[in-house]
Amino acid sequence: MALEAQLSPITADDIGARTERMLADGVSSVWFSDRYRPPWFGQVPSVRVKAVDGGGLVVVEGLAKFSGGQWEEGPQVPLAEFLRWVFTGRVVLHRRQGPVRSPLQARLSVWTAPQYAQQEAAHLEKEERRKRLEQEEKRRLLDEERVRWQHLQEHRRREASERAAAQGDHAAAIQALRERQAALERPAFEFIRRETGVPPFVEDGGAAEFAMGVPVYVGMTPYGVICPVASRVAAIRDRLAALVVFVASERERRRIAAHAGPGQRIEVLNGRPAAVPPPRQPTGQTPLPLPADEDASGPEADRYDRRDRMNP
Repeated sequence: MALEAQLSPITADDIGARTERMLADGVSSVWFSDRYRPPWFGQVPSVRVKAVDGGGLVVVEGLAKFSGGQWEEGPQVPLAEFLRWVFTGRVVLHRRQGPVRSPLQARLSVWTAPQYAQQEAAHLEKEERRKRLEQEEKRRLLDEERVRWQHLQEHRRREASERAAAQGDHAAAIQALRERQAALERPAFEFIRRETGVPPFVEDGGAAEFAMGVPVYVGMTPYGVICPVASRVAAIRDRLAALVVFVASERERRRIAAHAGPGQRIEVLNGRPAAVPPPRQPTGQTPLPLPADEDASGPEADRYDRRDRMNP
């Protein structure tokens, strides 16, 4: 082992080259300096020494110990004690990898006890494992979030599809209702005219107060409703009780009867003129006179249109 007291200035590259040449010949080295942190300090095996009162030299910088996951300054010891530690292997040159705690400078190489080097290796391995587990956990959470996002998007797409289908079904149901109502307007007109002897007035389109059915009036009084919406019938069953409900099929009759009040009169017309009983007076209704200029037996009796209702 070469003990080198470097008194003159030297660059880090030059002193590194000299150290490498000695190592190639099987000679290790320790470089000593009394200067405050020369540029090569820590780049090669080195310590800083300082003269003390009473003679002798003390190693004041170069030793380090590993504690709490960081390197920190080691003790200051007499030079002879330091050399004894080096020669007996109690301290070894170690290339630092862990972080340093102030005031220790981030030197590449430090002199330390072998157990401190082992503690650093164990700590770094533990930290590497912790970071790996954190990364794996982060990836797992990201994967779960991605799966949740995919499920959410799929759920939203499914809901949008269902809404579109429901809207399509609803639009189709409205269209079918309107077609049934339009098909029954003429049969309902004829039915009421034969039953009452008075040409009725058919409203233009469904009305909310009649469960979206088309109301048919005799004079100013509602007499019947064409194809009300079954699900809305229960809310107006009292209003419907005195009216005739006209439907297009037996199936529609059963649906409306399930929501209507007991004894509700429902006539199935099937879009064709129906056989009508002899004229009778509907329960709870008063005969309405025709306008003075109209004769039920004249040409006006056969007129069927959508016009504003006239006061009798």
